[in-house]
Amino acid sequence: MARQATQWFSRVAPVGCKGARFACLTVVLAVLAFSASSADIHPSELATLQQQVERTGWVRVMVTLERVGLGRLSGEQTRQLDAKAQRLYDELGNSVLSTGRWTNGLGQIGFYTDRAGIAMLSSTAAAERFYIDYSDKGRGRARGLDGSFEAIDNALIASPTVEVDLVLSTEEPPYTLQRDGSTRFDGPSEVNEVLDRLLTEPFAQHIQGIDRRLNPTLTPVVQARIDRVAFHGLVDSVHVRAVRLRGFVSPMAAIWDDKALELAHHEGRAEISILLRGGVTYAIPYTGPKSYQYQAEAHTKALHEILAAAGVDPLPPIPLTDANMGLAMLVVSKAQIEKLFAQRDPRILSLNGNAGTVRVGQTKSSSAPATIH
Repeated sequence: MARQATQWFSRVAPVGCKGARFACLTVVLAVLAFSASSADIHPSELATLQQQVERTGWVRVMVTLERVGLGRLSGEQTRQLDAKAQRLYDELGNSVLSTGRWTNGLGQIGFYTDRAGIAMLSSTAAAERFYIDYSDKGRGRARGLDGSFEAIDNALIASPTVEVDLVLSTEEPPYTLQRDGSTRFDGPSEVNEVLDRLLTEPFAQHIQGIDRRLNPTLTPVVQARIDRVAFHGLVDSVHVRAVRLRGFVSPMAAIWDDKALELAHHEGRAEISILLRGGVTYAIPYTGPKSYQYQAEAHTKALHEILAAAGVDPLPPIPLTDANMGLAMLVVSKAQIEKLFAQRDPRILSLNGNAGTVRVGQTKSSSAPATIH
């Protein structure tokens, strides 16, 4: 590289620069050395990251520490990659969050960094390449699809701490989805035991404002105040099912498929699928055996109430897997679907028309044969 740089310099250096030939060449070599030892990123991606970090303060990046082949790595290779990751984290210092990190064990890691961190990544010798982490939205155990994650993320841009409800990952209690869409817990949970385990997590010092006296009925929902470090730790925690801003209301509008109604008017019936919003503890697939059963039972009861109000008789059995998701697929008559549309039960997230033929009032599913009645 030095020889190539010298040849290039000899061709392009102006005559007036020959008196300072050594100094100029030193600058050229320094630039080339910098390029050879810095992490690579496409300019357009870098510009996008810089735009995002200006808005949010923190962005998640994916970093290739070292290109390794597919397949099982030796223990020594794994240790070397772990050490390389730690060197990068040490280099970034306060410009990397201690929570929200991941590794695939094959030379790639992901983490949240700030504006200074992006600048350091652009010049580091501790990594080969970094990118926008496009896998970000698929990560996190408690990252719901109801807009709650984005609401907290946006709130933390405006304020260093926010008031939230932590929905802890308890097995108890059974619960009911009420007709207004709210969740009624039908007994106490082991919330304090789960909370004790949560508060031993390394990021727990960033969780403030917990007062157990505010939860005398021992529901799985705990009020707290958190910062960004706690937020990303909570989203990945095995002890948490959901994190929502205090008073959060999902912006997801219900979907009512007019084509299903039109088909029923034309054919006299239509096959439909109904999907519920679920309660405040709704989670798939991170549920234990008892909470899985309670979720399925709550959904089945709600679906049967909705269908009974529309005149579906007899009420169909719901396969267990579908019940856990809050899903029912069945054929309804023209009169029944008209009632469903007229009532627009707030527990319904979507009602869509499907293709297929089964008897009116009978469910159709490819799920396991186990059912809940």
